[in-house]
This record gives sequence, structure tokens and C-alpha cells, in this order.
Amino acid sequence: MKKILFILLFVGMHTASFSQDSALTSEEKKEILAESPFNSVYPTSILKSSNAYFKAQMGLYKKGAIAEKEAHLVALGTSAAVKCQYCIPYHIAELKRLGASEDEIKTAVLIAADIMKMSTLFYGNEFDLEAFKKMLKGE
Repeated sequence: MKKILFILLFVGMHTASFSQDSALTSEEKKEILAESPFNSVYPTSILKSSNAYFKAQMGLYKKGAIAEKEAHLVALGTSAAVKCQYCIPYHIAELKRLGASEDEIKTAVLIAADIMKMSTLFYGNEFDLEAFKKMLKGE
């Protein structure tokens, strides 16, 4: 067990050391921070890659395989389930901009609540996962 922990620690340390961005000039840092107020939550050591990642992730909404409104409905349901007080108003604002109805918004939240409820019931009662999968397959 100690050997496994040592290996995990060693790999984790080396992964972290190679995942840092190249040094930023003060001007580059200022430009990145000016692009989005959200960039201020990242340490300078990964600011450049975090900015690029955020831009790419936002593309999932406008250019992803799921239509933009539906993507925000999924995100709203997830935000409600994880209780993200920042995400909920953002996704509701985007949904309203995209013409989502109040019923669509409420349905997305209700679906998230239903998933959380059923997950809690199954998990808390130790419902057999393999038996559940067999039921879904009609076995």
C-alpha cells in the first residue's frame, strides 16, 4: 500500500510540475485578466491555459452537438443539483436570452431534482446496481 501511495504521489508531483504555463509578463497577465473577470480566480501559473480552456468550454454552448438552449437547460439542471449559486443565475439569464419559457426552465430544474431524489433513494437503500442494470436490459 505504501508503494502505491508513493507512486501516486510521485506521478502527481511530476504531472503538476509539467502542467504549469510559461511565465507571463505583467502585460500578458493584464490582458488576460481584462478579457474576462472570471480569469481572476486562477493562479498566475496556469492563467494562460485556464483562459484558453474557458474559451473552449464556452464553445460547447454555441457550437456543440447540443443546441445552445438545450445545453443551457442541461447546465441549469446540473447547476441546481450541485447548488452552484453563481451558475444558476447565469444559465437562467442565457436561457431567457435564448427564448426559453418558464416551463422549460422549471422542467430542467425538476428533472435535476428527480435525478437527485432517485439517486438518494437507490444509494441510501443500497439497491443492487447489477440487478438494476439487468432490469434495464430486460433480463
